[in-house]
Amino acid sequence: MSNQDDQAQHRRFARAAVDLPATVIVPGHELIMAARALDLSAGGMRVATTADLPTGQKVVVRFSLPDSSHDMLLHGRIVLSYYDASKQHYVHGIAFTQFTRLDHAAIIAYVLAAQPQR
Repeated sequence: MSNQDDQAQHRRFARAAVDLPATVIVPGHELIMAARALDLSAGGMRVATTADLPTGQKVVVRFSLPDSSHDMLLHGRIVLSYYDASKQHYVHGIAFTQFTRLDHAAIIAYVLAAQPQR
C-alpha cells in the first residue's frame, strides 16, 4: 500500500474525484475567484485557483453538483495550500465549517454514488 493509499484509508469522509467549476469568495476582502473543484467529500473539497490563499483563511465556496441546478454555498477554511508547478495553479484544501443539511446530504449521496463498487 502506498503512502497516499494509507492516507486515504484514514480519512474521516469518503472522497470523490471531481472536475467542477466553482467560485471561491474571500469575505471582507472583495475577492471572488474562479476555481475548479478537484475532489469533494462531506467534510471539504480541494480546489485549483490562479491565486494563492493562506492556510487558515476563511472562504465561501459556490458550486453545483453534476445534474443539479442548485448552487451550493458552503463556508470553509483553507487547511492546505500549495503551488502545483506542473499544472501552473494553486491547490487549496478547504474544510467545510458551515452548510445546510440539504447540501450536506446531497454531497454525501454524490460521493457515495461515485465510490467504486466492491
